[in-house]
Amino acid sequence: MDIRWPVVPRHAWRASRRQAASLGAWLVAMLAGLGLLAATGPVGAQQPPLRMALIPYLSSNVLVPLFQPLARHFEQDLGRAVDLYSAPSIRAHVERIARPDYDIVFTAPHMGRLAQLDGGYVPIGSFERPLTGVISVRADGPIKNLDQLRGKSVAINDRLVLNSILTLKELEKRGIGLRDLVIVPAASQNSALLAVAAGDVDAAITVNFAIGQIPAERQAELRSLFQTDEVPGMPSTLILVHPAMPAAQRQRLETSLLGFAKTDEGRRFLQASSYRSVVRAAPENVKKLDIYLPELRRLLAAGSGN
Repeated sequence: MDIRWPVVPRHAWRASRRQAASLGAWLVAMLAGLGLLAATGPVGAQQPPLRMALIPYLSSNVLVPLFQPLARHFEQDLGRAVDLYSAPSIRAHVERIARPDYDIVFTAPHMGRLAQLDGGYVPIGSFERPLTGVISVRADGPIKNLDQLRGKSVAINDRLVLNSILTLKELEKRGIGLRDLVIVPAASQNSALLAVAAGDVDAAITVNFAIGQIPAERQAELRSLFQTDEVPGMPSTLILVHPAMPAAQRQRLETSLLGFAKTDEGRRFLQASSYRSVVRAAPENVKKLDIYLPELRRLLAAGSGN
């Protein structure tokens, strides 16, 4: 079951949905009695909240506060509530966005492409920054080169995520396979890094921007041992909408997304998340993700992940 995280306004207390519904019904009745209610639709009609799925690449206590400003921005622009959802695992997230179960999805680029092809989702934008896989070790530790990873414990959030696929393939090219590593499942990418800092594991494979989501004092205890090359033009994330969403609403949502970076909260979000910009999802760039789909499908079919 997904965990739903209601959006909390920045400077205001929000009544519970039941309280809000009761208050709304009272206002409708009062306005109707005063002859001020326009006859534009069913009395008391209210659209349900939009359901937005977040890929659980970070712990929920980090992920949800990070994305609540975006949900609030959508609410303000669309005049409709937005509920945030996080799946209990990366695999569950991928399976659910492929059905499709949500109105809006924020996900990894290759998973978004899979959701587009299999679930009919429509890409509307991307938060952009260079996406690479990184192997981190303790700064004061004994591991100085990749060959010294043999037989060592390596924390991985999930083998389904793109940075894991990229990094493991690079290790394989250098003659270091999964059989040479002791893979330790991590609940999230930030927890994988914290495990290295604590000395619980020897190394961690994460995306390059995950280190910004752990405390500065823990960052100082880590060192980058290896980093994959950037892939030019490839989206680093994807935001998609449900295939049944009306075109006019989809356009409003895309406009809202692109305008987010121009707001104060949007600028704070970009700084906190280390994203550089918000851009439209260019079809030619989205298609570049197709080369990663065979491995993603293979891992899903094999039940591989952590």
